[in-house]
Amino acid sequence: MNELFEKIREEFGIEIKGKKDMTNAWKLVEMLEEKGGWVVYIITAKGRKQVDAWHPNFGSLFAQFGENPDFGSVLEGICNVALLVRELEKHGKV
Repeated sequence: MNELFEKIREEFGIEIKGKKDMTNAWKLVEMLEEKGGWVVYIITAKGRKQVDAWHPNFGSLFAQFGENPDFGSVLEGICNVALLVRELEKHGKV
């Protein structure tokens, strides 16, 4: 996870301080919404932590690939989704 947190710091300037730092992870969700127009979906259930994002120009981040966006934690999902969105916005593909 430290490598993931380092990528977030490099790409967004947000420092995730550990596996429970939802305060800073939530800043990514707000950034995606406010600056990029993304809608972030978070679904939690026992044994299921899904995070996905949708944009009017791109559609669903994961549905376009036929993938189920299941992660080990919501925080991990938010970080991964933010990095995938950034890649999509920069290059038009993930």
